[in-house]
Amino acid sequence: MSATTDFVGVRNFSDLRSTVAKIDTRDSTIPGVALPAPEADNVKFPIGEPVAVPLDDAEMITALGAGVAQDTMNQLLLEGIVTDVAFVRTAHSTKTDPAEKLEEEIDGIVGSAGAKTGAWALLDAKGHIGLEPGGLMSPGYMSQRIGDAANAVTSTLSTIAGRIIDCLVMADTPATSREAALEWAEDFATALNVVGLYPQIVTNLGGGNVTRPMSASMMGAMIRRDKEAGNPYKAFWNRPLQGALKPSVPVGYTDGDIASDANWLNQRGIGTLIERNLIWAPFTTATDPTVKGWRSIKRIRTRRAIEKATLRPLRQYLSEDIHPDAVNLIYRALDQFCMDLVTAKALIDYELVWSKSMNPATLLEAGALRVKARFAETPDLVDLQIYTEPQPEAFDVLEAAIAASLQQLGLQNIRVTA
Repeated sequence: MSATTDFVGVRNFSDLRSTVAKIDTRDSTIPGVALPAPEADNVKFPIGEPVAVPLDDAEMITALGAGVAQDTMNQLLLEGIVTDVAFVRTAHSTKTDPAEKLEEEIDGIVGSAGAKTGAWALLDAKGHIGLEPGGLMSPGYMSQRIGDAANAVTSTLSTIAGRIIDCLVMADTPATSREAALEWAEDFATALNVVGLYPQIVTNLGGGNVTRPMSASMMGAMIRRDKEAGNPYKAFWNRPLQGALKPSVPVGYTDGDIASDANWLNQRGIGTLIERNLIWAPFTTATDPTVKGWRSIKRIRTRRAIEKATLRPLRQYLSEDIHPDAVNLIYRALDQFCMDLVTAKALIDYELVWSKSMNPATLLEAGALRVKARFAETPDLVDLQIYTEPQPEAFDVLEAAIAASLQQLGLQNIRVTA
């Protein structure tokens, strides 16, 4: 404020901003879908433009026309959720050869990163329709390994999810065999945001039982759990997949048997269903030793949700003076957020560190500030081990109890001896 003034009297300079930023994570995940829809209404669903599809808007879902896009919306609904979907219609192929048609439509979904066509348009969904996806999928186009190469759609969605930060890719593996699923999953062994799913599911969308990719139903199950908890910090597996009647290929599971099919798949980064519709999917495809410690879906979702949640609220401190008062406010905001996460059991504990070595005078002079947040996410129980062994000394207890019981009878002809 200037030391001189051109006014005599009292003036009020009002600043109604909150001094301590309120940090929140999203309470529910928005699905992002990129798919061709050849029968869709061209006005409501222009190719390459993000469109909000409310799942409770029957007119919008009907306007998608018959096909995989409409089936995807119906599978989400079968999981008992109502949410908005960020949908991008991609180009469909008119070729009659199935292989050529598939490749052309995959190319349409992959699109161009520079031009933001295909699935890349989902990066603009927040700006265009106010929806930022927290889960991405393109059912029917994620399982193929064309030319013995990684699936291009899944690779693209994984990159887009990394840009969004707190985002997972629900992806379908080949459903022909568990070995084919493993070959697919190995392409994404270093990815922290890809959930591989085997096999497909049998469901009923109103016209009899049909076989469909699992990804849409699993996305619905994850969103359902988020809505139940009011946050993205809880595991969604070991719960029924409501829209699934059974897996398209039987998956064996026996309690306590590490050689069962389901465990074989899980340990190789592939989620599945057991006992007809029970979700058995605790891990992402992250099986490489460099990232395996973060393979838990629950842990990586919690970590990424926290990282993303701090960005926008703490922006309010930009342009403020680098001064102890401003730094205190930043630390208070983070402390309040992390304490809430401990209360919600999302974190075990946390520590906020001011490091002089990370903030030398040259860095502060340049207008930069580094805050270190250390925290540990609460893991989900995956391997419950119960050990049993004989207890022979228990028979000494039994012998003493029998002797005491007989003595209590008080009958003179019953004698207890050593």
